Amino acid sequence: MVTSKPGGRGLAYEMPWAHERTEVTVNADVGLGVKKLLHFVLLGSLVATPIMAADRLTDRDVKALVADIEDGRDRFDNALDDRLKRAIVREPAGEVNVSRFLDDFQENIDRLEERLKPEYAASTEVATLLWQASAIDGFFRRQPAGTKGVSEWNRLATDLKALGLAYGADFPLKEGTAVRRIGDRELFAAVEDIARSSERLQKALENDLKKDTAVAKSEREAIVGEADLLEKYAKALRSRVKDGKPSSAEAEAVMERAAKLRPFIQTHNVPTSSAAWAAITFGMRTLTDAYRSSAFTAVSESQTGSVWTV
Repeated sequence: MVTSKPGGRGLAYEMPWAHERTEVTVNADVGLGVKKLLHFVLLGSLVATPIMAADRLTDRDVKALVADIEDGRDRFDNALDDRLKRAIVREPAGEVNVSRFLDDFQENIDRLEERLKPEYAASTEVATLLWQASAIDGFFRRQPAGTKGVSEWNRLATDLKALGLAYGADFPLKEGTAVRRIGDRELFAAVEDIARSSERLQKALENDLKKDTAVAKSEREAIVGEADLLEKYAKALRSRVKDGKPSSAEAEAVMERAAKLRPFIQTHNVPTSSAAWAAITFGMRTLTDAYRSSAFTAVSESQTGSVWTV
């Protein structure tokens, strides 16, 4: 059933179906400061393991995928029996004018192509398209074997599933499913903030830890070195995102380095470093959303109650 969305231009669609263990050995002659640092590095690795950044579609990839969906929609429409296209189908949610429904489907694809921009990921438009496509999918799953258009729909559904995954959703959608994607421009800004804040973090940690007599010089230098590596990895990721290249490995490197820094910063008195770390954690939330780092998210939430905390 097709209904107008209150206060919006889009359409709402009622779905027809309501249906290793880790060991570290430290020699006795190793200094206390190094032992403490190893403790925090190990803790960070345990908290963050495994960090798996999913392959992320760039804006250009998504545009190409939407173009494939439009082509697939045309092939699907052409394959349908003309009698079905002219029919009024009675569904549990109400009557559906098939011809109008298919026109709406085309309009939603066109609207998505029009609104998908570097500054706008078009999550709302993708959600509208996927909800309608989910209704179509449910209808054809109930049709007899050999129904015209089913083969073309199954091929189209493969692309719709890929689109859903790019927006963090599994197609066909289920009630309550969130549909959202971090666009290239938003991701670039977050990574840029992480890189800049990491540079500030290095200097702040140096100053804070010099005042803490409980932290040995070797430990201080090592943790500042971790912040330096975070900056370098963030810059490498920034470059890949800017150029529209695959970047999941670089994202993993950034997330792993930040996860190693986090337990040390959370358990030490580093007031000057807090502002820089807060900016990093804010950017990390965007990063984990963009790369769908679900394994890392699950572990982090079980440890802290949220994905990234200061």
